[in-house]
Amino acid sequence: MSWADDFAGMMGRPESTGAQLAEMMGPNTCKIGNLQLTAEDLLFDDRLLHPTATGVAGYCPENASLQDKSAYLPALKAGDKVAVIPIKEPEGTVSKYLVLGRMVKG
Repeated sequence: MSWADDFAGMMGRPESTGAQLAEMMGPNTCKIGNLQLTAEDLLFDDRLLHPTATGVAGYCPENASLQDKSAYLPALKAGDKVAVIPIKEPEGTVSKYLVLGRMVKG
């Protein structure tokens, strides 16, 4: 059996704590199937909650404000697909979910 078969088998077990695909319902809430998760249930990398610069450009005319021409990745929003992983307490109960990142098609 290959590692991929082992991994697929592990992901299919009910007690699995592997990554799951969730849909963002707002900037800090999501759902996995019918399970609604609120901001209190989730932990995020802060770069997912605020626009992130991918290319910095701009200029500041004399006696004027900065003219920002930078490129940004947007913050999470409703409809985005994210990978989440449950965080288990020592007694085995899930206390929070860690949002790993936005998932996109390549």
